[in-house]
Amino acid sequence: MRYINQLEYAHLPYPTKIKMENIPEEKKKTTVRSSGCGLCCACMTVDLLTDKSLEIEECVRIAEDCLANHGVGTDMSILGPVIADKFGLSYSKTNNLDVAIEHLRAGGAIISHVGIPKDASIGLFTKSGHYISLISTDGKEFCILDPSWSAEKYKIPERLDRVNEDNYPYLYCDVNTVHSETKPGRTKYHLFARKKEQ
Repeated sequence: MRYINQLEYAHLPYPTKIKMENIPEEKKKTTVRSSGCGLCCACMTVDLLTDKSLEIEECVRIAEDCLANHGVGTDMSILGPVIADKFGLSYSKTNNLDVAIEHLRAGGAIISHVGIPKDASIGLFTKSGHYISLISTDGKEFCILDPSWSAEKYKIPERLDRVNEDNYPYLYCDVNTVHSETKPGRTKYHLFARKKEQ
């Protein structure tokens, strides 16, 4: 399947924080590189589950049209259902790890929101908030596509030896570790699947 890295899109504007008050206009002039992880995951999900292709430029337009960019980054609870409807997929969400595992085993895909765990200064996947794609599992590890991967990202001391990068862009990490990195108060798993034939 196609892998999309947001770091390659510094040239592509993706304004965010649109409706946030007391934010200088300059801070709203973000790009896909800085704020488009959710868009990249949406494009990769469409590629994995359908025979269609969603280009990042079109995903920017969709996110703007449905107002998913009015807060920090992308609100997947807004964008997810729109993408699902446009490409004939089902969409749901959960914070339950067992449900997420079974969803992947049944052939679905997940966009997971990760952050900084409680009492930690940095997250395994992010320094703030981030979306990653979970594309399969054996029940012990998730196979992950990280749209902000770089050769240095997992080499810092807090992340060293916690993510298997041997088969990049396919990364592997313990399911409980990923689950612990999801952000409190936010939906952990956005579930996408092919619709079952009636």
